[in-house]
Amino acid sequence: MGAFSVYEVRFGEGPTTHHGIFLQTSEDGSGTLFDVRGSVGAGGGLVFKSSPERLCRFDYTAARGAISKQDVPKLETICGNVPAPGSQYPASGGTGLAVPNCRCVEWNAEAWMAIESSGILRA
Repeated sequence: MGAFSVYEVRFGEGPTTHHGIFLQTSEDGSGTLFDVRGSVGAGGGLVFKSSPERLCRFDYTAARGAISKQDVPKLETICGNVPAPGSQYPASGGTGLAVPNCRCVEWNAEAWMAIESSGILRA
């Protein structure tokens, strides 16, 4: 039974820094990026994506552990079940209540907590 490395990754600079979870599935550095993308403005929201990517593309990588090959579908399900942020305006639906600002960094933190609590991640 083999295992794949899992990384916390970032790319971009300043307020546009994007965060994600990268599963390296090949020795050449290729794998899958799990993240949320989209518009956080009017009428928009972020959506969960999983897409092919290469480890060398990221500006920051931190190895977080490994998962078994058989747990790859579980990883995708776990990440997909973390709610993606919706529109981010100061008030919601005329209630005047503040909407929490949740971007990819917050989604990423919640996804890591879900992955770690699932028991599929090994050191």
